[in-house]
Amino acid sequence: MKIATGVSDQTRVVAHMYAQQLRNQGIGAEVVDVGRDRYELFDALQAKQVHVVPDFTGDLYVHVAENETPASPSNTPTPAPTASEDPGFIGSLAQLLGFTGETGPSGDDVYDALPDSMPRGLQILNQGPAENTDRFVVAPATAVELELDDLTSVGEQCSEMAVGMPGNYADSDQGVQGLESYYDCQPKSAPEIVDYDERVDALLNNEVQAAVLPESSPVIDDDDLRVLDDPNNLYRPEKLVAVASEGLTGGAVSAINGITTSVRTGDLAMMTRLVSGDNPEMTPEEAAAFIREQPR
Repeated sequence: MKIATGVSDQTRVVAHMYAQQLRNQGIGAEVVDVGRDRYELFDALQAKQVHVVPDFTGDLYVHVAENETPASPSNTPTPAPTASEDPGFIGSLAQLLGFTGETGPSGDDVYDALPDSMPRGLQILNQGPAENTDRFVVAPATAVELELDDLTSVGEQCSEMAVGMPGNYADSDQGVQGLESYYDCQPKSAPEIVDYDERVDALLNNEVQAAVLPESSPVIDDDDLRVLDDPNNLYRPEKLVAVASEGLTGGAVSAINGITTSVRTGDLAMMTRLVSGDNPEMTPEEAAAFIREQPR
């Protein structure tokens, strides 16, 4: 069985965790790199060059809803048109799933919609608790000064805050428009800071008073940053899941699901610490073995 490394450093580690667990159960498995682009990954799955790919639910759903032909189109929501043909545009997950108003879909809403959106011959295995969802993050002093508990408490203070956002984000449904619609929050400014490290530095140096960062960012724990809860689900849920070819044996499915459901958000942060950067501490294979050995 061949397992693709997927879209990120984190999925690369998870792929090795899958392979190690499969081999422990007597199922031959190897990890292969067929690229990080979902077009490449789905082509490899459908050509049976690989059999499993770890991914995250929200971005995965947007990709299949906008680009793939589902096996059962009659059961699939009709994709709404995106606001831009730019491939970097962050599509409206809420719109694709038929959510309107002031709340977005939950993690379970996204996961429940995935099976009917899969191209013929592919299936979605169990989702896990690990999240790579973007979050509205502030420094501890800012949270205390502005009395911030969750995003519902930001509205009155928002005009005093610059919010650092990823590239192609500020004008998306998860950017300024979403903050205003979901939480009556109109930031003082919303600079797009494409480089993740620069965005973090801007927050730590108070050049921005909040930043949109993945929930699994190690810096959140390192610098005791505050993640503001998002009760209206503004940010696209991104939970760990595996896309697989149909026809996998029950033993293989069980092994993969066992790993997916054992990984926690803190494990994703640890993966980032261990394998990212110019001088990573471990290879993805080493990191996979290390994380699998940690108490659960």
